Amino acid sequence: MSKTPNRLLPVIILSVLCGLVAGVTGEIVTRVYFLKDFSVPYFNNEVNLAGISNNRSNLIIQDAKKVVVSQDVKVSETINSIKPSLVGIFKEITVSETKATPSEYYKLDEPVVVGLTVTADGWVAISMPDDFKKTFNIKNYIAITNDRKIYKLDQIASFDDLPGDLIFLHLAAASNLSVKKIVLRSDISLGQSVLVVDDFSNVFLTSLSSFKKIPPVLSSDSLNARFTLAGDLGDKFENSFVFNLAGDLVAVVGANKEIIPAFSYNAYWQSFFKKGIASQPFLGVNYLDLSSTQILGLNVEKGAWLHKSEDLPAVLKNSPAGLAGLKEGDIITWINNQELDSANDLADIIAAYNPGDSITLTYQRSGIEKEASIKLGEKK
Repeated sequence: MSKTPNRLLPVIILSVLCGLVAGVTGEIVTRVYFLKDFSVPYFNNEVNLAGISNNRSNLIIQDAKKVVVSQDVKVSETINSIKPSLVGIFKEITVSETKATPSEYYKLDEPVVVGLTVTADGWVAISMPDDFKKTFNIKNYIAITNDRKIYKLDQIASFDDLPGDLIFLHLAAASNLSVKKIVLRSDISLGQSVLVVDDFSNVFLTSLSSFKKIPPVLSSDSLNARFTLAGDLGDKFENSFVFNLAGDLVAVVGANKEIIPAFSYNAYWQSFFKKGIASQPFLGVNYLDLSSTQILGLNVEKGAWLHKSEDLPAVLKNSPAGLAGLKEGDIITWINNQELDSANDLADIIAAYNPGDSITLTYQRSGIEKEASIKLGEKK
């Protein structure tokens, strides 16, 4: 009688092993044939977010540390890719004829302002505070790049009405400077991670939280678009730059932390590339964006409805649009092959051109579609 349990033990062990094998086999079959998951379970403690199938409704990350570390590495890589395009502006120090004293040096992580190279031959964009701009004289300042090269400043171009307090400085005898790409409107999405860079040592990781246009009546020849970021930047990030995690320029932060999309400055960038000076195209209309405005009695959901502002008419006198015959109440629907909609605002499209470029403008008047060939002027 005492030997009976010993005879049952092998049977019990064999039953348990068979149950385990059946369970594992069942899970593998379920993963492969039903969930389309070809990863090896139990042996993989990493999560490949890019490989998750759309039919997986739930995601549990059991080792979250690896996700955080990956983002930290990406941010570090982005910062390193941005630094070669940053230029520190310093008050010039006159070195004495004798041996330099300890007070005669530049503290590289404390520039007066930081600029971003716009062209390889030395033009630099700087968001400069108003109070500093009033006393700024290029003869009294020098520029130092990330590779410690020192440049004299020989030219300045500023604009009284350019949002973001942006001015342009030229580094004498500069060449082969690193230039960052401007992110297109179509490549920007709300919620995407961005880096706000104040100087060589201050960086803020955040995300885009909203996109808006100001004021209610827009101008075809002004920078109307604005971003807001998640979280409070703090005053030290005024007059700084915003990049995506690929290291491309997303926006410029001006005074009062006003955030202007970089694509709005496209006309200025392009004019520097081509002519070495900054200029802006001019169409000459004011309008309401129908993708974000409901006009009573007007059953149109997109386009630019020409409308007067508080102090200016819908179509400016002697402007390219006026000379082409456009009138208040017309609805511009297309510029060349680009349709005006929530992602393509009239002013943003015009900003992508240069003064003197010819465009084909499609518009509606009293429900009838018309076209006009217009040569853009230059904003004075």
